[in-house]
Amino acid sequence: MKVTVKKFKSGERYVFLLEEDGVPDFWVTHFVTQKLRMTKAATSIEQYLKDIKHLKRWEKINDRDLLDEIYNGKVPNRDDINKLKEHCSYQAKAVNDAPVNNVVDMGQFHLSKTQDKPTISKSQYISRIAHIAEFLHFIGKERVKHKPTAAELFDELDEMKTRLKSGKPKGKSKKVSLDKSGIADDVFEDFVEVAKPDSNYNPFKNPVVKFRNYLIVQVLYETGFRCAELLALRISDIGTETDNPTLSVVRRHDSKDDPRLKEPTAKTLGRAVSITKELRDLLNTYIKVHRADTKVAKTHPFIFVSHKDKEGHYQSGQPIIQQTINDIFNSIKAVNLERFWAITPHSYRHYFNDQLSDTIDEEREAVKQEVKRLEQAGLHEEAKQYANENTITDQRELELRAELNGHSSLKSGEIYLKRTARKQAQKIRKKMQAKMKHKVEGDHHGS
Repeated sequence: MKVTVKKFKSGERYVFLLEEDGVPDFWVTHFVTQKLRMTKAATSIEQYLKDIKHLKRWEKINDRDLLDEIYNGKVPNRDDINKLKEHCSYQAKAVNDAPVNNVVDMGQFHLSKTQDKPTISKSQYISRIAHIAEFLHFIGKERVKHKPTAAELFDELDEMKTRLKSGKPKGKSKKVSLDKSGIADDVFEDFVEVAKPDSNYNPFKNPVVKFRNYLIVQVLYETGFRCAELLALRISDIGTETDNPTLSVVRRHDSKDDPRLKEPTAKTLGRAVSITKELRDLLNTYIKVHRADTKVAKTHPFIFVSHKDKEGHYQSGQPIIQQTINDIFNSIKAVNLERFWAITPHSYRHYFNDQLSDTIDEEREAVKQEVKRLEQAGLHEEAKQYANENTITDQRELELRAELNGHSSLKSGEIYLKRTARKQAQKIRKKMQAKMKHKVEGDHHGS
């Protein structure tokens, strides 16, 4: 089975799960059409189908067909659910889908490379289970809704969904993820320095590619955009105000103008983000000089394009894809892997929010000092009014963060406070160490 994306004439990207014979799976297609198509982007639907494919792999290994079983009145029981949960904790590449005996001991899974049973992250697991539960629950009800026992089966399907989404997978190994939240500011700055076209350490050879790659890094550095937002930038998204240059994120799903099958779409709300005049001018230079030098670029409105000497699958002038940005970052990281190992395109979004936190703290301190000055001058009412009008409260900080990041929920900004908290904790710890009475002394080697 494989997940594939087709682009319709309307511009809509439709995602299919194809059977071995190349025919779309009927019930999966029904699920996409009835449940996902109107509310989910193609990229989100694709992830749903990858997770459902993982379910299908479990069915093949165990010689099961859960939807047929549900139709015949047998809803997955607690034991089925526990085994399915364990299966969902494994990476897709770790499980060989060759069928074995009728009943499978999940501890004896055939693994593709290792017996260590590599697992996915907690967030991936939760998402995978939720997608599978939603699919089985919705299609299960679709299949039995005309049966005399429909009401009873509906209750069992509700219970199945609750059990699937509750608790942790049995036997799921603990996977320790590397925490990248403590990246020092100067590491981010040095990464941008290496990306500059005139840097002696810049790993790229083609001058045009050097220039384009630097602009990509600089845009992420200045705006905190997600990669999909950067990939979807159009020439018209560059603000025209001379003294207030901006780049705008605009939600344009199922665009006819985008030749890419995997259309990059904005996950967050649309917004205009201020950029420096220097970046605005360099973007215009890139568009007018280098982008305009490619024929294909004239057929679409996207800013960043590929630059190849020979025509091919990604011939010169086509809008770049996610892999292009990944390759750019990996090449720059290789210049000093020990220093840059934790840098990713998305980490600049965290960096942007960390700088926002610092700036907000500076604003708060400036307001505090002005209030103090007014009070010392005996202007108590003025001080109170100034504080009321200018103090950035915690609520106001989340509102500012939501505005700049395009979040629809204020809670979405809370994740970006982690880096700031980590840095503050490190500063406090260093102050604690400076006050320690007993410190390492002398040159002791146990002799």
